[in-house]
Amino acid sequence: MTFFLKIWLRNARLKKFSDKGPTGLLPLRNIRTAIVLVDGTEPGCRGYADRIGAFLKGNRIEVSFIYIDLRKISKGVEAFVEGENVISRKDVTWFGMPRMKRKGALFLKEADLLVNLRDSDDFTGDFISKTVKARFRIGACAYKGNPFDLVISGRPSDTGEEPEGNASDRAEEKQTLERIDAICNFLNQIV
Repeated sequence: MTFFLKIWLRNARLKKFSDKGPTGLLPLRNIRTAIVLVDGTEPGCRGYADRIGAFLKGNRIEVSFIYIDLRKISKGVEAFVEGENVISRKDVTWFGMPRMKRKGALFLKEADLLVNLRDSDDFTGDFISKTVKARFRIGACAYKGNPFDLVISGRPSDTGEEPEGNASDRAEEKQTLERIDAICNFLNQIV
């Protein structure tokens, strides 16, 4: 019963808050504001934000970052980011929607560009990606309902084998950095 209630509540909230405005490709010269969603569970998340932030700021684009870290922080679990622009486990309802009074100001503003660097299709990221009033949306993972104008996915591994331990972390980091470079190169190409 709770599963169906959760699904119903998610669909109702998405229907209520989703941005229904037109979106499409925008040339870099027409982009003035950007919102970037970053996975706060990755150790290199600050570096990813710095890398894409440097590109956007270099093109005179005002950028806001939102980190999403829904892990249960306890002994042995390190929080990689802290601050007001972090959506943590305590900032979401039991069905995954961010609490609007607490964190709604982060993503309920208008932007020319939304970049979702998260390679996860959880409801919180999906909700934010669909509710931000952005004219051009870029994502790293396809979501149900296709909220993105452009999806830049990672390359499949060359060997087909799953890397172990730190090798897996390095592979994820390399894939995220390649994704950021691909987004920056694509934005430079749009005339």
